[in-house]
Amino acid sequence: MSELAHGLLLQEQGRLEEAEACFQQVLMQEPENDFVYGRLALCQLNQEGKKKASLRSVEEAIRIRPDGSFYHALKSLVLADLCKGKESLVSADTALALAPEDGFVLAAKANAFCSLQRWAEGEEWSRKALTADGEHPMATNLLAHCLRMQGKGEENREAVGRLLAADPESILAHVNAGWSALQHGEQEQAESHFREALRIDPELDMAREGLIESFRARSIFYRAYLSYVFFLQRFTQGRKWMILIGIIVIYQVSWRLLERVHPMAAVGVGLLFLTLVMWIWLAPGVGNFLILMDRSARLALRPREKGQGIAVGGAVVVGLVLVTVGVFAEILPAIFSGGCLIASAVPASLSWGNESRAGRRVFGSITGVLYGLAVILPLLLMGQKVTSEDDLPPLVAPISLFGLLLVVASTWLGNLQSLRTPTEE
Repeated sequence: MSELAHGLLLQEQGRLEEAEACFQQVLMQEPENDFVYGRLALCQLNQEGKKKASLRSVEEAIRIRPDGSFYHALKSLVLADLCKGKESLVSADTALALAPEDGFVLAAKANAFCSLQRWAEGEEWSRKALTADGEHPMATNLLAHCLRMQGKGEENREAVGRLLAADPESILAHVNAGWSALQHGEQEQAESHFREALRIDPELDMAREGLIESFRARSIFYRAYLSYVFFLQRFTQGRKWMILIGIIVIYQVSWRLLERVHPMAAVGVGLLFLTLVMWIWLAPGVGNFLILMDRSARLALRPREKGQGIAVGGAVVVGLVLVTVGVFAEILPAIFSGGCLIASAVPASLSWGNESRAGRRVFGSITGVLYGLAVILPLLLMGQKVTSEDDLPPLVAPISLFGLLLVVASTWLGNLQSLRTPTEE
């Protein structure tokens, strides 16, 4: 058996690292073989941390054969996975100009729209791909995904049903069915589909992540958070910002009106708003903490996710205990220490769950500073009799403000794609 044939067989069996080594060996003998570069790119695309290497490989294939529509479509898929949606769309259009009726090319354009969260256009091009190739697997799964993301529940259920009927062993069909069930509040059914996907492919990350989400959804609070996420998913990034700005405006107006009527009601609205803002960042970590309490479900968590559960959920629980004890027993150091621990949960959630090396460093540093403040502030308050704000030691107020600013900065930095995008080789 030739080295190329061996590599193709290994790739078909899912032994991607071995297949990649075979293709690299072939390229040493045939450095201008565009087909091998294309297969190599596919291998690397489906391995964690090798998407940039995949992009380099497919660009070599395009250099050798610039009129290859498949390579331009493949480049579009790679760019979409690298969160470069606009560039992905350009590559898809290039492929489309070369092969306007090709199902894979049309599906690549649908995928590019999905990466930009332009679900309606993703649906349109998925349907075009299915018109060209009625059984194209990527197009059928993209269509089901686009329907779900637009909140088209019944159409999504029908699409998922067709996927499972066509191939009960399809991994992507079970993943789609799992997310569909989760969006409809059917947590046990979602678990069943994600488990089935993992039975077929135990190494499939998207199935494992879906299963973890269904474990988290056992909590009523996390289900409420998921409902909020599913609601926002229907909109483009611009409209999401409009909704969030609208929420802030409503909060400001409500605060000012209620402040005149009843100060405590205004405080309640403020706490509700703060909880909504913070919960977006805390929910995954708190969800992992809840999974850690389940003897069987915790086995699905990776070490980083367990760390996130402890750093986020543990900090919130310990912080709330300290604040509660401090309020009822009038122990000011406990209140400040607990407040710092709760605040640390925000950057901790962005550090432990982050695949970006730069992001881990930035948010990890902020978390470490807040841990330090949880110790420093109680020491400054130790032995001090404080009856009003004026009695606070001179450094307490500016240090507390500094800690608060770090938390606010974390929520803003958390929106930067460069600090959330996975670090590639």
